[in-house]
This record gives sequence, C-alpha cells and structure tokens, in this order.
Amino acid sequence: MTKAYKGLIVLLTPFFLGFLLGILVGHSCSRDTGEKSETEAVVEATDVKDSIVPEEAPAVKEEASLEDDVDGTGVSEAKEVIYYGPRMSYAKVFADLNDAHVSLAKVVGLHSVPQTRDELSKLSGLVKISDNEYYVVDDLRYSMPFLTKGASEEVMTIARAFSDSLKSKNLLDYKLVVSSLLRTEEDVKRLRRSGNPNASDNSAHCYGTTFDITYTRYYRETEMDSFMQPYELTKVLGEVLRDRKKAGACLVKYERKEHCFHITSCK
Repeated sequence: MTKAYKGLIVLLTPFFLGFLLGILVGHSCSRDTGEKSETEAVVEATDVKDSIVPEEAPAVKEEASLEDDVDGTGVSEAKEVIYYGPRMSYAKVFADLNDAHVSLAKVVGLHSVPQTRDELSKLSGLVKISDNEYYVVDDLRYSMPFLTKGASEEVMTIARAFSDSLKSKNLLDYKLVVSSLLRTEEDVKRLRRSGNPNASDNSAHCYGTTFDITYTRYYRETEMDSFMQPYELTKVLGEVLRDRKKAGACLVKYERKEHCFHITSCK
C-alpha cells in the first residue's frame, strides 16, 4: 500500500464514521418519536372517550296494546267467538210438513180460528207472550203475542235450553227472537196481500200452538267486546230443537224463505 493510498484512507475515515453515526442517531430519534406519537394517540383517545357524556334517549309514549286492532285505526274491534260444533242439515232434520203441523194444531190448539184481533180478548186459554230473560218478541206485523198454555211452555223450554247450552259450552249469552205467533183470519189476509207465499188459509198459526223463531237474528242486552255470528248460534239452537223433536215435544220445519224455524207444540 502506498503512502498516498494510506493518506486517502486516513482522510476519509472521519467522514465515514460521521456518516454511520448520523444514521444511528437518526434511527434512534425516529423510534422515540414514533413511540411518543402512539402514546399520545392513546392518551388523546382516552381523554376524548372520558369527555363524552352519553345523551339520554328521548321518552317514547307507550301505546296501549290493541291485539284486535285489525284495521290499524287505534280502536280495538270486537272479538268473534266461534262454536266449533258440527252444522247439521237443517232442511233434512226439520222437515215436518205443514199438513202435519195443522193436523196437530187442530187437536191441541184452539177449537175455532179467531176472525179478528178484537175476538182474542174473548178467548180463554191464551197466554200473552212477552220479552223475558230467555227470549224477546219481535215487532209483530201479521200476528199477535198470544199462544196456548202448552205452546207458551214449549217456547220457554226451548229458550231456556238454548241459554243453558250456551253457558255449558262457554259461549256468549244471547236470547232467541220469536218472530211470529198467533194469527187471526184477518192477519192471514193481510199477510197474503203482502205477497208472502206461506200465507195459507190453513195455517197452524191460527190455532195458537205454533210460533216461529228466526235463525238470522239473536238478541243481546248490551254491546260487548266480543260477538257471535248468527249461523254459529243457529248450530246451538238446532241441537236444542233436535232434542225437543226427538222427545216428542214439538214438530219443527226449517223455513228457508222465511228465515225461521216453524214450531208447533205437541201439548
């Protein structure tokens, strides 16, 4: 190695050592700065978190639970109660012909047919039929609210059995609606003029033994938050009438056009 080369090395050595020292010092400073930044970030995040005050949620007014609010109007609709008993074929079960009703009525009913309503006050053996806890009497246009004693007892028996059956089945309390009772000859003529095809001169209604119970309307004292459809109630009424018919207590005809059960008492 020549003196010139050695001199060059000696000359460059301080610069080389300074360069290495600069690199080491710069890396150390950068590391300290990075650690400090991370620490400061954690501290700042902690300070921000501690400074946040949770906002209280606004109070929400609770609406009343309306499980039967079907149409969303905010008003609870009445709840329908259903009787899941079988529906019988009323026309087949209650098919006693009109002739049978008239023949029976002539035997157990009035001996003569009253011509006018004025005559009713002179007839003995008639019982006035009025509203009670088991049935109501409809607005009568072509009949008068009278029956023979036996028929008055039968309509009460049917109505009471209907009420008892509803209670035993845990159904709602309804009353029967009696839609027709005793007719005079005068009533029959008026009914015929109205166009009613059942206005026969030979009607069992004229003997005070026969009454009609509608199956399209049932009466309830007050409106409640639940109800039953007429056809559901007719299932129960049909069971009662079937039992009374089997017991030989009455004849029953299902009147499709008149929307009623035509019933003649056997006593």
